[in-house]
Amino acid sequence: MTYSIGFILLIIGLSFLVLGLRATASDRITERLYIYLGGMEQKDAGLALTQRQRRIQLTGSFRTRILIPAFQIIARFFGRLTPGRISANMEKQLAIAGNPLGLSPREFYGIRLLFTAIGIGLAFMLLQSDLYTSSGMSGGMAIPVTGSNSTSLQAIDYQIRFNRMIMSLIALIVISNLPKTWLRRKVRNRTNSIRKSLPDALDMLSVCADAGLGFDQSLQRVSTSWDNTLAREFSRVVTEMGMGVSRKTALRNLADRADVPELSSFVAVILQSDQLGMSITQTLHAQAKQMRIERRFRAQELARKMPLKMLFPLILLIFPSMFAIILGPMIPVLGELFAAIGG
Repeated sequence: MTYSIGFILLIIGLSFLVLGLRATASDRITERLYIYLGGMEQKDAGLALTQRQRRIQLTGSFRTRILIPAFQIIARFFGRLTPGRISANMEKQLAIAGNPLGLSPREFYGIRLLFTAIGIGLAFMLLQSDLYTSSGMSGGMAIPVTGSNSTSLQAIDYQIRFNRMIMSLIALIVISNLPKTWLRRKVRNRTNSIRKSLPDALDMLSVCADAGLGFDQSLQRVSTSWDNTLAREFSRVVTEMGMGVSRKTALRNLADRADVPELSSFVAVILQSDQLGMSITQTLHAQAKQMRIERRFRAQELARKMPLKMLFPLILLIFPSMFAIILGPMIPVLGELFAAIGG
């Protein structure tokens, strides 16, 4: 147990040490870059910029000042221990999740490695603990061992050791999979947010098109009017087109980042209508109507699933209390009746 606690504390101490060294090294590197790039004036400007950034960091919350930078540096440190060849699937998952905390695939693998090390330390600590052994339960007191209770004590020890192994394995699996579960939750929340806001966004695009705005101006109008995930994605599309990216490429990038079937279908229809020279206004009206129908079908599907989801809470939580209230007053009467019959 002592070695496990020391191992975990060593990991935490090394992480904070790396945090301090990286902060100092970044300041020195910044000064040297400004010296070589333009002399003392640029150095003074760079130092002033660094001081302004520090003031902004000091006025922020504890999460933005301490937790997120420390988390990123620790992830970057452990990411160096991961293979250099990162799968494209992980990059896509992080992009679909919106690149949470600005993590790269290598840093995310580093986080998984860190949590795996913590899980191994916790599992080792559970295996080395004497709290649930027969000697621990007896408080270290000597128990007289005879032929009758020796076998039972050994069976209890074996059962407790087996339970500890199962608990250690469960702890290792759960802790090592926490980053993956967190990423899946981010992906699910983001895709659900885009799916829910898409019908209203298409309605607003249709209204803007009826008012005489073009498709690009309609996207910009929606992105400035709302503050949600889909509006930010539309703003990114407008920014990419303003930087010279074609509309076709920007919309396809949007579909790849979101990975929502409804949005991918909308992008495909818009690109097809643009290629064939069809009216964007009529296409937006048709898509808005189709999205409203699909939203109604999804709501009906969720409503049909609710009775099945409510079944287990009813059985486990509500029915026992109802039985206790209904049958509780009958228990003394039944006890007296059975006693009279037995007498």
